[in-house]
Amino acid sequence: MNKKILTAIYACSLLALSACKKDFLNTVPADKVSEENFWRTEKDANLGVTAIYNALQNNDIYGLNVYYDGLTPIAWIWDDGGTGLGPISKGNMDPFGNAPANKFKVLYNAVFRANLAIAKLPGVNMDDAAKKRLIGEATFLRALFYYHLVDFYGDVPLITKVLQLGDALPGKETKAKLLDFIIAEANTAAEALPAAKNTTGKATKGAALTLKAKALLMAKRYPEVVTTCQTIGTLGYELYKDYRNMFISTAAENNTEVIFDIQYIGPGLGQGSLLDKRLSTRSSFSSGWSNVYPSVTLVNSYEMKNGKAITETGSGYDSANPYKDRDPRLDYTIVRPGATWREIKYEDMRVDNKSKFTGYMTRKYVLEVDGYGAGDSPLNYIIFRYADVLLMLAEAENEAAGADGITYDAINKVRAREGVNMPAIPAGKTRDQMRDIIRHERMIEFAMEGSYYSDLRRWDIATNTMNGLVVTNIAGQQLDKITFIKAFNLWPIPQKEIDLNSNLVQNPDYVR
Repeated sequence: MNKKILTAIYACSLLALSACKKDFLNTVPADKVSEENFWRTEKDANLGVTAIYNALQNNDIYGLNVYYDGLTPIAWIWDDGGTGLGPISKGNMDPFGNAPANKFKVLYNAVFRANLAIAKLPGVNMDDAAKKRLIGEATFLRALFYYHLVDFYGDVPLITKVLQLGDALPGKETKAKLLDFIIAEANTAAEALPAAKNTTGKATKGAALTLKAKALLMAKRYPEVVTTCQTIGTLGYELYKDYRNMFISTAAENNTEVIFDIQYIGPGLGQGSLLDKRLSTRSSFSSGWSNVYPSVTLVNSYEMKNGKAITETGSGYDSANPYKDRDPRLDYTIVRPGATWREIKYEDMRVDNKSKFTGYMTRKYVLEVDGYGAGDSPLNYIIFRYADVLLMLAEAENEAAGADGITYDAINKVRAREGVNMPAIPAGKTRDQMRDIIRHERMIEFAMEGSYYSDLRRWDIATNTMNGLVVTNIAGQQLDKITFIKAFNLWPIPQKEIDLNSNLVQNPDYVR
């Protein structure tokens, strides 16, 4: 290198050091990402919002969401695989448990990411339309995280800015005000987001409105739920024609029914789903763990193809051939005796000590192809789908106006889906009768998708449903009996959070 150039570089370095030596310790490293050197370009903005989406894959948010069915009568957790949900499935819960502490922490960490993005995005030098969309996505995601906080913990702190060191930590906000916040934020996001049916994992107007409908339903604002669901119905969503493959085939991803999902990339990149490992049998390519099993209660709840319960007179149910002529969703969801999985007969599958399990295994979210290992599954996890919108519409209309044409039309569309073809609900049902029918339909339609635990608590029937529940296997042997019921109302505020924040108050069931 030319000596004069070396001298010039050296002189400039001295000048730079002399000019900033008072602030030397505050110098921002040029080779590291920090708040000072990030949030400047459109690339930064996209990466920052992607980091919020990444939180959805966390095990305590959606990564292992199906485990929550194991906290209800429709599934049984044999081994929680370190999730901390095993004790809860027995009805045992306290403020010191891993599950409530982890969920609370990761949801507020996700809220922090969203708050930071919402604060920084307005100052980024980028296209205004793209900026508006990103702010809409961050707003939607923050509202989604708060929806889960309200669902599991009830009253929680509402934090809408990035807290600085020394800022006072807030106490709880009421559930009613939190739901108002979620609804308002979902409205704001809907105005900023594209109306396209699917943008490959990104939030859309339909996703924001579906979240709004869910919050309205939790708030029991039924006429508004109806209006919101009807608006979603104008956006072009349709029930997908292949219920079975919707959950086990990558070819069915991003279909017309999907409103919002988590996109998984697949092998070798650390971006695969763990559901395949957690739900599949030892016969699978990833030597599955089979942590969560569909229950006998769930299997017995599937109707006959003629729409009658298996216990109903004239149903045609044959105990010697119990799976014949059943609702097709049974075989699309569950691997049962006499069935095959990946061309392996049920009787030939490797399952440790079958007598200690329910006798059924999960088909949903388990790949039936080769080439993937543990945590490598590329199957997307569906958070919102159009069947949910239709059943929310049916539920809200029934509560607001009774079992009228809107109610029947919505639930019967779900039942009549191509490939399912279950008969329409007979006319003349009372509001109470239709309420039970809709709740049953939700249990069946979304079985092993992780939403039934929230449904039971939203309907305020979880305690009565779970207390005294006896869990048996297919041979009638008892696996569990649920007797402790605190966990079926709200989860406790983690004790470590209360120790850090004197403004936090424990939920009533857990006050010592």
